[in-house]
Amino acid sequence: MEYFYIATVFAGALVCLLASLLLFLRRKAGERSRVILAVIVLFSVFSYISRFITLCIGETPEVVVSARMLLIANFMVVSYILYPIEVISPGWLNFKRVMKLYSLWIILSLLYLFTYFAGVNYSEYNSLLQMFDNAGEFDVWFRLVLSTLFFLPGLFIFFIYRTRRYDNTDHIWLKRYFLVFFINIVAYLMVLIFDHQVLHTVYYYVSVGCSLYIVYMELFDRLIKNREAVSPENSELSKYDVQIDSKSSVMVERLNAYMIKNTAWRDPNLSLNKLASELFTNRTTLAGVIRENGYDNYTNYINRLRIEDFLRQVGTGSSENYQETFFFVGFRSRSTALRNFKLHTGKTPSEYFQRGNNDE
Repeated sequence: MEYFYIATVFAGALVCLLASLLLFLRRKAGERSRVILAVIVLFSVFSYISRFITLCIGETPEVVVSARMLLIANFMVVSYILYPIEVISPGWLNFKRVMKLYSLWIILSLLYLFTYFAGVNYSEYNSLLQMFDNAGEFDVWFRLVLSTLFFLPGLFIFFIYRTRRYDNTDHIWLKRYFLVFFINIVAYLMVLIFDHQVLHTVYYYVSVGCSLYIVYMELFDRLIKNREAVSPENSELSKYDVQIDSKSSVMVERLNAYMIKNTAWRDPNLSLNKLASELFTNRTTLAGVIRENGYDNYTNYINRLRIEDFLRQVGTGSSENYQETFFFVGFRSRSTALRNFKLHTGKTPSEYFQRGNNDE
């Protein structure tokens, strides 16, 4: 059984390493969430490898209910909620917000270090069951508190989903992720409660399986469905003639979907900074996304949308007053609108629509 356990740990490390590399190699086909997930899975590799090396040299690995191991487990749990948050609201996470998410873990880690160096004796137990008789001691209840915090991040995922203005996935994907997350946590708690090598072995299979399923959802489920949902053949984007490159990132698709849903170009005060804020990203990233979408810069992009809107409004008979329509679609001045119209069509509005009437 010992050799089987060691082989299981090594296999888990190898599978997670390959999954992490695959995510990293295909990072350009997705958003920042893909890189975050790759790093999280890589954390598991380091954990498995260290345990594998310890077992190979004949030493006993650190017990899973030690304060240090529980802190590492809590760090991993918090890390695993960064990924769905980035999926739900791409660009919302920044250094300050990440630090807030890790704030409780940082406080608990500092508390552990302070008490450890202050001389608090953290007695060695093999399971949580062995600790209950001494629950009144600090080192025991501290570890019991750490063990109860595993479920908190899962609830936080749903809180973020219901309070953020924009989401980049659906309820089905979120429920699947939470279910996988919950199964992994329950399996780990079983290992903490009952100290048995069979449970440890089974947990590695469950943990690696959960990680692989999350990677599968990222690579072959979520993004594929997302692209189908916004493709010209089956979405409202087609009626606005917004071109989507098949190689474009999901961020490009989100930009187009946001602009169409809100007819955002009609806002004369819309700026690159304001649009980046609405999409929970930064101006540098958004400028790159716009270039990826086939435009030279933000000004070219927004004016192109305004001219196309102008052509629809006049062409369908919704408006016959050119100047009022120019202002309606978001232009601040008639001269700017005329300059962009001629740049886009090669004609003035009168020439363009007179030509259309003559053709008829």
